[in-house]
Amino acid sequence: MPDWTTTFSQFSPGPTRLIGSVVVRVADWSRPRAGRAPVSDAVWLDRLTCAHPGFVLTVYAPAGIWLLWSARSVGIAPIALSYVAGLFAWTLLEYVVHRVSFHHVPTSPGQVAYGYLVHGVHHAYPDDSRRWVLPLVATVPIAIVLFCIFRLALGRVAAPAFAGFMHGYLTYDLLHYVIHRGRVPTRLGRYLRQYHLAHHYATPDRHFGVSSPLWDILFRTR
Repeated sequence: MPDWTTTFSQFSPGPTRLIGSVVVRVADWSRPRAGRAPVSDAVWLDRLTCAHPGFVLTVYAPAGIWLLWSARSVGIAPIALSYVAGLFAWTLLEYVVHRVSFHHVPTSPGQVAYGYLVHGVHHAYPDDSRRWVLPLVATVPIAIVLFCIFRLALGRVAAPAFAGFMHGYLTYDLLHYVIHRGRVPTRLGRYLRQYHLAHHYATPDRHFGVSSPLWDILFRTR
């Protein structure tokens, strides 16, 4: 059965049309290499795939704090429980998105180009620090949609639940950056670094959790 790691036994790396005249310079994501490379000759597209952790921290840390403050009339206990539930919900979404969406097996050249933009470039060039966190241009619209869903589903406790969810995402993004940057000072950090680097260099079809191995254990992808 074909899987994400065998994509280039069916498709060829190189310039691949995404849509219209937009071409992505696809590299074989099953063979990680040092260095960095542009994803496209279209400068605007290449820049949209890059991000800095400072921007992510500046947006999502205060946004989560503001959501907690806005829900202060709900009560301390419901806020705390909802916040923790939001953190827990993030860990599940992190696993599902990484396994199902980021590692979706493409069936056409256009899907190969899209998959490379979304995640393949990070596997092809795992040392490229410009792509260790997700760009705001992608995450902010998704966050707005998810907040609306939280609001419809959870009502008064939506704000603290989404604050936990948002801070869970922030933790994931910053942890992912630190893991790739180099040595991590704590025993837990070193374990998570080893766990994630195994995903890149040994078992890309396993170890999908970054902030936690919990769902890998439950779904037997550890």
